[in-house]
Amino acid sequence: MESENNIWSEGAEMHAVNWIGMPRDARIWVYLADRALTDKEAKGFVQDFDAFLANWEAHGKRLNASWRLCGNRLLFVAVDEANAPATGCSIDASVNHLRNATKKWHEPVDWFDRQNNLYKVKERWHEASNADFWALRKAHRVTDDTMVVNVVHQQNGSCWEEVVIPFSESWHSEMW
Repeated sequence: MESENNIWSEGAEMHAVNWIGMPRDARIWVYLADRALTDKEAKGFVQDFDAFLANWEAHGKRLNASWRLCGNRLLFVAVDEANAPATGCSIDASVNHLRNATKKWHEPVDWFDRQNNLYKVKERWHEASNADFWALRKAHRVTDDTMVVNVVHQQNGSCWEEVVIPFSESWHSEMW
């Protein structure tokens, strides 16, 4: 039911140089890897992703984009759409890049599995599928005070303080 290995790297955070300057209404995409990256993998990944974003365009216009990686597992991609909005083709390009970025690794990463829930009980991080997570909630092992990784963000402003929040303040509570 639960996995306790390589769940969340507490305190691990990296971001692009321009992340801090991104407007709070920047468009955000959130990706949760199916496992935490090692520190070495994270460094290599963000170098590669920086290179991709430096050339990311929509209909010939360069996108003002940035990233933030939390817990070596949760990736935020932000686009300031004031000058050029992300389009279907540019979004597809970023998705394809993420799909292919780790294929060469010994243990590739899937950024698109939306079935994982990360939560903290007694200072330990755990992971559960959606079905198992709801069973834990029903059994009162996940309570309103249980800390969870919030993967639902629409704009940059919401992802500064709201990465790890109580269950009662997360999208999970709306489903319960």
